[in-house]
Amino acid sequence: MGSYMNKVILNQKSYLLYDEIIEFKKEFDKLKKDKFDFILFPPIHYLSLFKDSAYEVGTQDFFSYKTGSFTGEINLESLKDMGINYTLIGHFERRRFLGEPYETAKEKLFKSLSSKCNTILCVGEQKKSLKPFKYIKKELSFYLKSIESNTLKYLSIAYIPSNAVGVSEKSVDKISKTISDIKKYMKNKYKLDIEVYYGGSITHSNIGDIMEVSDGVILDKECTDIKLLKELLKEI
Repeated sequence: MGSYMNKVILNQKSYLLYDEIIEFKKEFDKLKKDKFDFILFPPIHYLSLFKDSAYEVGTQDFFSYKTGSFTGEINLESLKDMGINYTLIGHFERRRFLGEPYETAKEKLFKSLSSKCNTILCVGEQKKSLKPFKYIKKELSFYLKSIESNTLKYLSIAYIPSNAVGVSEKSVDKISKTISDIKKYMKNKYKLDIEVYYGGSITHSNIGDIMEVSDGVILDKECTDIKLLKELLKEI
């Protein structure tokens, strides 16, 4: 997935209106980008605005079938044709708010990997747990069963515990242990050195520590405000 550098992944979800994304893009384009690999996931209907960006741009979602008679859906072929080569799959909000089953996320995972897209798979416990990896292991076992091994080189993992989103503090030691467990699992089972990112409750006080124990962070609402984003980046 390119030369190694800590990644700052910006998942803007569905926060911004048209004038707001135009203003954000204007200011974001001015940021120096020599310290981090930025991957921007803007609201999906604005992706065409970023077609020729100097940084990586990804899609928050896509339809797992090919081009055809699927009214209202956005297929991966059309996104790749625009130069969009990152996907975000399995975010817990897709299950919680949109009822997307794990089976549908797995279809998207297979589609993305087989299409040679850089694929960020989201995993994480749904409730507070002393052993979060026990839950994550079940997720990974389901997602990766029967996946073609030669496509796994396009995979990275985002650890996003759903109970941490919107909470002010999260133990960095616990995050570090869980990320380490994911890496060991992927290394032992698939002989894969994989990048693992963290998302959820990232603040000025913990972003530097989280960067130390992960391959990058996933920001959400805070990355829709360019001033807040700049302040967070200063803490790293």
